[in-house]
Amino acid sequence: MPSFNVRFIKTVCDDTGHEHRACQAAFKVDAASLSAAAQQAESDFCKQKSVRDWTVFADVIELRSPPALPPAWAG
Repeated sequence: MPSFNVRFIKTVCDDTGHEHRACQAAFKVDAASLSAAAQQAESDFCKQKSVRDWTVFADVIELRSPPALPPAWAG
């Protein structure tokens, strides 16, 4: 089953008005598909923060497959 790295991101302004992306939480999720990974991460995030809607704390979800490992050298 594929693994996905999932981050919940909130865009915030600093005291000079510049926007920055702040990671609110990060999860590694094993799921059959990208959409299943997003659903699992949303559920985990809501449980962790004790909320029903993850958008209270974040603006977007980033989903990435972990980088592939290099093939092992045959001896």
